[in-house]
Amino acid sequence: MKSELIIARNSGTELPMKAYVVATQAHIAQLEGEVGGRKTSQLHTHALASDEAVPSSVIEQAEMLVLQIDPSSEASLSRFEQVRHLRPDLPVLAAVEDANLRLVRTLLRQGVTDVVALPFDFEELFTQVIEATASRSTSAMDRLAPMASVVHAVGGAGATTVLTHLAAAIAENGACGSRVCIVDLDLQFGEVATQLGLSPQHSVLDLLEAGERLDGDVIRDSAVETRQGNFVIAAPPQITPLEDVDVDRLLRMLTLARREFDYVLVDLPVNWTNWSLSAALACSEMIMLTDQSIRGLRQTKRCLELFDMMDVPRDNLRLVVNRVEKKMFQSIGVHEVADTLHRQISATIAKDKVGLDSAQDQGLLLTELNRKAPFVKDIQKLADQMCDRQQEQG
Repeated sequence: MKSELIIARNSGTELPMKAYVVATQAHIAQLEGEVGGRKTSQLHTHALASDEAVPSSVIEQAEMLVLQIDPSSEASLSRFEQVRHLRPDLPVLAAVEDANLRLVRTLLRQGVTDVVALPFDFEELFTQVIEATASRSTSAMDRLAPMASVVHAVGGAGATTVLTHLAAAIAENGACGSRVCIVDLDLQFGEVATQLGLSPQHSVLDLLEAGERLDGDVIRDSAVETRQGNFVIAAPPQITPLEDVDVDRLLRMLTLARREFDYVLVDLPVNWTNWSLSAALACSEMIMLTDQSIRGLRQTKRCLELFDMMDVPRDNLRLVVNRVEKKMFQSIGVHEVADTLHRQISATIAKDKVGLDSAQDQGLLLTELNRKAPFVKDIQKLADQMCDRQQEQG
């Protein structure tokens, strides 16, 4: 038996999520008697014996569940396990008669969000549902999307090109979510927007200067959507002194971006400063681009030594060899790169200068012109690796 409770508007607040109360007919009747003729579309009741399984329709539709549990009944405890199995993230308030401290602790250890006393007291129940909702919202705010930076030891290493293609590939993969955002922190020479044919009205500099006005709405309004469906927060159009960046504001901006999007990619300047190093260290993953040149390897080695000195976990740093040429005779092969840097190579990306130049001249990604290009396939493999790692860690 299912019915709908009505809560008066003058009760002081309205439930922010759909909550279901599942209990025996006697307890449901008593609760509905307290409520009287007041209604809301957000609180529903469903009468069941304490050992009956919860209908799948209730489990699927509920955003919060108040479930009567009889600790002496194996079947009653099993239906709670059924709910946990089908909806691990669903908040469950356990409704229990004569709950003692030991029982409450046991239920909390087993995964209930809170314990509600039976028979129901409407005002107390309403308050506990509201508090559980607030706690769940706060917990959700604390969950941050993964953030990765593409680090290049020398200018002209192709980091921006890799980054723009990587964002589209991660969004297309979908395992990490489809809302992928690039934050271009190369304040002096950032070209993410240019490469994608975008003309943003706002930049990261506007966000850094927003101060206390900066929030999720400002972040979303500043992000420009690309043709591929991902987003860009662009570098400023004018050259900005690197020393003008406030580290705390920068990190707050990146945190807000991680709350608004499913995956954040950061393009960093070549020159290391306190703030750019702080941004890199805040990332859950760093992609270090190198190449097969003596100069590139020398500078890459210096960067790796810097990260070791800063105690960056080696598992968080992936070494990627860019612009790899499949030639039979090379002075420095990929294996020699690994041996020289004493690091494992996570991925290689094929050189495709002609195709990339043609695409960028049109403000396009190479993906849009030639999906079968080796460069495009290598980028997709790297994106798949990154999403797989997030799935394993999540």
